[in-house]
Amino acid sequence: MEVMITLVIVIGATAAILNLSRFSQKSPFSVSGLEYINTQSKYQALLLGVATLVLFAVYFVNEANFSVFLAPGSIAAPAKGVSWLGISEGESWLSLGASLALFITLATSIFVYLQFRKSGGGLKQLVPYLPWVLLFSLTNSFSEEAVYRLGVIVPLVGSVDTAHILLISAAAFGAPHLRGMPNGIVGALMAGLLGWLLAKSVMETNGIFWAWFIHFLQDIVIFSAFVMAAANTAFERDAPKAARPSI
Repeated sequence: MEVMITLVIVIGATAAILNLSRFSQKSPFSVSGLEYINTQSKYQALLLGVATLVLFAVYFVNEANFSVFLAPGSIAAPAKGVSWLGISEGESWLSLGASLALFITLATSIFVYLQFRKSGGGLKQLVPYLPWVLLFSLTNSFSEEAVYRLGVIVPLVGSVDTAHILLISAAAFGAPHLRGMPNGIVGALMAGLLGWLLAKSVMETNGIFWAWFIHFLQDIVIFSAFVMAAANTAFERDAPKAARPSI
């Protein structure tokens, strides 16, 4: 029963998330001269709404687990070993989380660079929009952790084996990335592995600190690439106009 409830919550939230872009593009609300910022700000507001509904749902499903996991947790808790990932039994999440944050962000940066290398743009174009990048990274990482980690873990802990919970979280997070960023089969597999690791961190530390922090770093890389590409496109579109002499 718990698995069915979880699937309804997460699949329903995913269906809503996959349609948010359509609604965000229709709204005339504007906060920036860069259209990507306008669209993304509306998308993030809607995404937070979906995440809030998921949190309310899992709270009513299992209030005790909700109180445990919606917290930073013990960030130095011992980890369970995973030999194929080089994670030692009893290794502190303080060192493991920092290592994962570094290497996962490096892998994401390489993947994103390969996908955006032809889009142009540079750090000078990113700087004016950096506050937006940080804000979007915070909201997006929190919302997705609420849906794909807490939305899975809170209803299932105590009823379903840990290994199965990790796989459900991984699959739920990976599948939408067939259309997300990183995208495609490789992107979905990368996101699935990340989802598995983040769910592992939540369960072993009894909190979302490491999951949210690591996810936040990936989103900084991704949103930075999107903003630089959008800013470069806007610059190339407007540059000829700026270069015209006034009469």
